[in-house]
Amino acid sequence: MPISPTPYVIPSTLSFYLSEEVRTVEFCVYNPFPHDILFKVDNAYPEKYGVSLKQGVVSTRQKISLQLTCTSGEPSLEDGVQVRFFKWARPRHGHKPRAQQYVGFRTVKIFVYNDRSEDPTEREDTPSDSGSVSVLSGSARGSAGGQCVDASRDGDEACGSSKRIQVLTNLFTVVSLLACGFVLNKTSEDWFSNNILEGIRPQTLAIVSYTLAFVVLIKLLTFR
Repeated sequence: MPISPTPYVIPSTLSFYLSEEVRTVEFCVYNPFPHDILFKVDNAYPEKYGVSLKQGVVSTRQKISLQLTCTSGEPSLEDGVQVRFFKWARPRHGHKPRAQQYVGFRTVKIFVYNDRSEDPTEREDTPSDSGSVSVLSGSARGSAGGQCVDASRDGDEACGSSKRIQVLTNLFTVVSLLACGFVLNKTSEDWFSNNILEGIRPQTLAIVSYTLAFVVLIKLLTFR
């Protein structure tokens, strides 16, 4: 059962041009989460594409770059590689490796064109006075490295927001449990037995509330 969210793969589409000699492009895997991630690249077309790294571990808030090389000689618009992610926990010395928790996957779509004129993402500029049309080259677009920086920033912001929500939730829980314990401790035992719950003293429930509040407070103080 996958859990959410899933680490980033940037960019999510890769384009190759048969008319060009260079057929190797780079993409990166970025892990914005507070735990290490194991990734595995599933390449369904090994005869057409080569991947520099089939699996590896990305440390928390780090990224790793991979290269994908196109050896195909025919255009294709339906290929891709899938990157699966698992929550990684390094086994302790003398212990058997534990099964890794599946996180999810990302798909990198691959487009192979005869030349750049067939690529709809290649934007044409307005013709100049001389009548020539300049085509925006792939190098002018954001590189995978730059996009990874953007993903890093977005991922860090998402993690920070998630942490703030957890802290506020825990604080609210502590205050609620303390208030509940205080009310129970001041409640008359006879009234509680006649109107709420017979056979249990409200002071006992107050102790339970205080204990739970203490446990949540310890969790909050040790939260990273």
